[in-house]
Amino acid sequence: MKKAFTLVELIFVIVIIGVLSAVAIPQFSKLTDNAKISSELSTASSVQAALEAVHGEWVISSCDFTWGNNRPFSELNTDGYPSSLGESSTKPLNYLLKNSETANWTNTGSTYYGPASSTAKGTSHCKNGKPCVGKSWEYNNNTGEFKLIEP
Repeated sequence: MKKAFTLVELIFVIVIIGVLSAVAIPQFSKLTDNAKISSELSTASSVQAALEAVHGEWVISSCDFTWGNNRPFSELNTDGYPSSLGESSTKPLNYLLKNSETANWTNTGSTYYGPASSTAKGTSHCKNGKPCVGKSWEYNNNTGEFKLIEP
């Protein structure tokens, strides 16, 4: 007697594979968005750490030091944080935010706002507390706070 799979068994296996692929394929499509979100959160964390490092050095050195790429302390404001973004000839915050000149940052007083995700390459799947197209980063040069704000 020859052993073989019956038609019912083959159909059952095909159905199981179909259900698994219907569940798995959408999860794989979210991997790119999750990677972009993680990348932007990591970058924001690095910027905040760099701001705190500059401020800490400013406090310890009593305003007599160089920071970044041999930037003079005079580019910092009276609170010890980079004071301008794309406005002056020195543009000190540009040394921390490499894309600030091309990313459409705006200024209102001591606060700067920039896009949380690229409209061309960013993620549009908005999650609460995660960066995406339509949300913004906020930098306050009085407090040195760099955070995500919801629209």
